[in-house]
Amino acid sequence: MKTLKVITLQHKKIKLNLLPEIGGRISSLIFDDFHVLRPIPLHDIKSLFLYKGGSFPLVPFSNRIKNAKFKFNESEFNLNQNAFPHAIHGHGYLSEWSILEQTNASAKIIYRHHGGKLGWPWSYEITQSIHLNNLSCLMQFKLMNKSKSIMPFGFGIHPFFNFNDEIRLKFKASKEWDGQPEDFPTKTKPIENNFNIRNGRALWKNEKTVCYENFDGKIQIIWPYKKKKITIKADKIFNHLIVHVPKGEEYFCIEPVSHPTDGFNLIQANKENIGSWFLVPNDYIEGLIEIELEK
Repeated sequence: MKTLKVITLQHKKIKLNLLPEIGGRISSLIFDDFHVLRPIPLHDIKSLFLYKGGSFPLVPFSNRIKNAKFKFNESEFNLNQNAFPHAIHGHGYLSEWSILEQTNASAKIIYRHHGGKLGWPWSYEITQSIHLNNLSCLMQFKLMNKSKSIMPFGFGIHPFFNFNDEIRLKFKASKEWDGQPEDFPTKTKPIENNFNIRNGRALWKNEKTVCYENFDGKIQIIWPYKKKKITIKADKIFNHLIVHVPKGEEYFCIEPVSHPTDGFNLIQANKENIGSWFLVPNDYIEGLIEIELEK
């Protein structure tokens, strides 16, 4: 039986486990004995790709692409239907990453994608650098186009948090997409649940997912009865925020990402002035996301 590679990082009261072979996932993040993320059990390797826990990188797109098809530069591309009949979350979370660097409190891993794999015609590489300090976990991503033509892209993270308290959120965004991601919304509307940064509000408990537009890059998550709070800070490129509560309320997801659901097709159709992100050959882009922990 293959031995699972687990990278353990620790700095004072912060401990993180990373699974480079299982989609470059963080399997656990613990601060002062509090599980910031819903931990992934490591006893069953076969189920790790499916388990709803930890956090994984989203690259080269997030959420769904309708019917696994999109157009770019007057060409149509067909992707693998890994959420039949759609494509979802890109390739990084399905693939094995290699270790580049490692210290007691930091690690850098890389995923190299070869053009044509999983239907994505471009070659690219993405590095994920994780660093722990006294009160935060920093995740730096660097995405480089290694192909010979212009490549569209999107990226972000998909963390899972324990829904084991009356969760309260605080953040700012200008509007939300009108409909669930599964319905592929094509227009925005005024925000229905206003999680303003001053007062915030309780997270809904019904099954619901909302994609927010013009997210300002900062969100507080509060577990009031457990007296715990974190702040996620994201670079400006991650100006969309997906808030997801599944049926059963065992966990919830807060996902800073660079584009909304079906972003490539929304751009092609000129919907809602969504900006187009692309990289010319050998160009790269970086993005930093920080999880700040509070005592």
